[in-house]
Parts: sequence; structure tokens; C-alpha cells
Amino acid sequence: MRSPLRSPLRSRPAPDPFAALIPAAAADLPIAWDRLRVPGVPAGFDLTPPERNAPTPMARFHRRIIHRLLDGGTDDNGPGDRLVLVDKALPHAQFDLMLSEASDHDKPSPADVAPVTGQALWRSGLEFVRFVSAPAQQQTFGLEQGQLHLALNCDPGTRDRESVQAAKQFHLHLLYWTEVELAALRRPGRLSDVHDGRLRRQLLDPLAFLGARLVAARVAELDLAAVGGRLLAPAEGESVPGAHGLGCVIGLPGWAVLGSPAFEGFVRRLHRCLEGLAADLLEAFTGERAPPRPWHRHRLLPVPQIDARIRSLGLPRAVCDGLGVLARGLRDLEPAQLDRLRRGSAGARQHCMTLNQPCYALNLHAPGRNGPLAPLIDAPEVWLGIQAKLFSGVGGAGLLALDGVPSVRVLRGCSRFSEAQWRLRADFQRAFAQHNRDALAPWLAGLPASPPAPVRRFADFSQGWV
Repeated sequence: MRSPLRSPLRSRPAPDPFAALIPAAAADLPIAWDRLRVPGVPAGFDLTPPERNAPTPMARFHRRIIHRLLDGGTDDNGPGDRLVLVDKALPHAQFDLMLSEASDHDKPSPADVAPVTGQALWRSGLEFVRFVSAPAQQQTFGLEQGQLHLALNCDPGTRDRESVQAAKQFHLHLLYWTEVELAALRRPGRLSDVHDGRLRRQLLDPLAFLGARLVAARVAELDLAAVGGRLLAPAEGESVPGAHGLGCVIGLPGWAVLGSPAFEGFVRRLHRCLEGLAADLLEAFTGERAPPRPWHRHRLLPVPQIDARIRSLGLPRAVCDGLGVLARGLRDLEPAQLDRLRRGSAGARQHCMTLNQPCYALNLHAPGRNGPLAPLIDAPEVWLGIQAKLFSGVGGAGLLALDGVPSVRVLRGCSRFSEAQWRLRADFQRAFAQHNRDALAPWLAGLPASPPAPVRRFADFSQGWV
């Protein structure tokens, strides 16, 4: 799949060829695309040029590694996985962290790591919810009335334009916003207020609504009973999503399910499901099942042939009709256009070059705010959102449903955190790392991999975590 109708090099904006994929009622969709502004790291803790250009994750993360959870062993692919808890170089919130697989070669998807690695990651996500739910931690770090997300991006095949998964490691964002940060969302705007076509495409992907129905049609074939899940009806016709946000949504019976091996297996099967769906669609549109090599896109088949192939996939009629609209909006990218895009701006690439599929974001969150009497860990239902991506350069950690607003963009690097704010953040991160180490210790003791290393401490902005 390919570019939209017009070239980015023409000065006059073209009509949106995908406008028919957005329901008319979405004009009233609550959005907050310019309100949630998060500072960047204090001066002296920016990524250095050697870190930005480092050939391996461990070299890139070396000043930011808080704790090594897994390190060593072997699997069918050779050296075993390495799972580390990392202080992020560009935060999404004052209190956030990242769990990342950090082997020397890429392991971008839930299916590329060993089951034990996925289980350690999801168990740690569960412990993050437990940690911020504890009254003592709420009081110590001012977490009362905050909200959290666990966010995962998967885009293994896009390596020629800015991607929703820039670093091709399997990783999970642990995100917590305080009441002070959430105050920016009190007066959301409406989609109809945004007239910038490029901004709309990046933050309301053409697959925002069609993708929800498309993914739901395939996810319905999975065994949701294995994790006690239920498929929430996707937005249909003129309706728009509520607080659970955009995308296909699965309701889970509370946070505890993340601690079960069944959940890791479900996410692995979900990835395989989306991978198969992506291959089916790519074949329907282009006759090819594998993603193209970098700086190429497969040529589109004639539209009547695409229509016939789509209708052979057994998808609901409304989904087939939507895919037909998508087929009529896409155009081939000729070699000269690709060369100009390669030398051009990131914005032009993001607007005109599709992401290679599968490309999606997973988000886990629960409605309501955190509090001593109603902690997040006690939520009776947790929403697992699946957003398909086609043009967006913003992943699930930077574009999500938050505090009842179904589409919120996190603007990062706005000013800088003070040293005092960063020290409080480091105290939070170290306290969680110690909690997580102790909680997972009995389980990790039975694994063949090397035992987890000690939790590090934050020294200063030059040394980082030591």
C-alpha cells in the first residue's frame, strides 16, 4: 500500500482522499492534541551523539538502565533475551519508565521473544499498577487522582520512514500522569476545530475507525475466554468512541490477568492474528504478502481487482466498503517520488508514505482515577485497545485515550524538568524497581537465566544510573 492522492511537493493542499472513512459524527470527537505538554530531561542528561548512534540497545541505554530483570540463557534463536527497566530519554510523563528487550539484534514483536520474557514484561506491568495503587506511594509521590497506561507499539517492517516503533525492540511503556498533569485536559477541543490536513492525518489515522471494525472482525476469531475477555462493539455508522478511545477494544476482567501465562500467550496469538490480517490485505491490494524492501512500496493492483480480492476475505460488508474507499485514495509512489521523499522532510514522508504492515499500538488502561479508597488495581474491568496505523508517526504512548478524552496527544520535550522534579522522578523509578524486583523474585528464581542484577541508583546527569 502506498501514498495518498497528492504529492507533498505541491504547494496547494489537496482534498483528503480518505475523508469518507471518518464518520460525520466524528466532527464532535473530543480531542486534546496540543494541551498535554511534558518537559524534557534536564540539561546534561540529553542523549549524546554516541548514544543516539549506538549500534546496540545496551550501548544506547547504558546511562539509563535502572535494573536488569533477565539476562542470559539461550533460546531457539541463539542468545537468550535481555530485559531491562530503563529511564526514558524523552518522557511521556513525569512518572514513567520503559521495559525493553535489549539484545544485540532486533526482536520487535511479542512473537520474537521467549514466552518467559513476555511473562516478565507483563508481570512487571501488573506490579506497576500495584505500586501506584498503594496508599503509601500515592502519598509519597503525589499520585492521588492520577491515571496510567501500559502502552506497546509494534511496527517491525517500517525501516525507511519515521515509525511508531523507532527502536525495533519489544518494549512496554509504563506511564502515569498526576492530577496536576491531567488538569490540562479539563477543556478538550473538537475534531472540527482542526483544519490542518496533515495534522489530522497524523493524529486521526485513516484507519482510526475502519481499522477498529477490521481488527474486531479478526479478533472475534480468537479465544478470548482464555483471558476472560469480551470484545466491545466497535464504533459503527455515525457513532464515535467514548472514554475507551479509538480502535478495537477488548474488556479484561481486571489487572490480575496480566500475571497469568495465558495473557502472554494471548498477546502472542493476537500479534500472529494481526500479522496474518496484514498479509491478507497486502496481498489483496498488491498481490504480495511480504513487506517491501526499504524505500520501495509494492505497486497497487487495479481497483476492480482489489475490490474482488477484498470481498473474498470473508470480512463484513461495511469493512469491505471501507477498504474500497481506502483503495481509491491510495496511489503508487514512483521511484522519483520516493527519492524526493527520502531526501525530504520527516513530515512529508509521514504524510505520503504508508507504514509497512502489521503496524499497531496496544494500550491497557482502566476508567477512573487512582485514589486510596478506589485504587486503580481494584478496577473491575481493564480495556485493551488495539489501534491499526497506516500513516501516523505517533505511537500508542503518545496518542491515547486519557481521563475520558478519547484522543490525547502527549507533546514531549516542552521546556525541561527541574533538577528537583527529576530527582523525585528518580526516587519514584528506583522505588518501583525495588518493588518489582522483590515481587518477581520468587518467580524469577525458578528460571534458567542469570539472576536479576541489583537495582541501580541515580548518581547525576553525567553518570546517570550506576
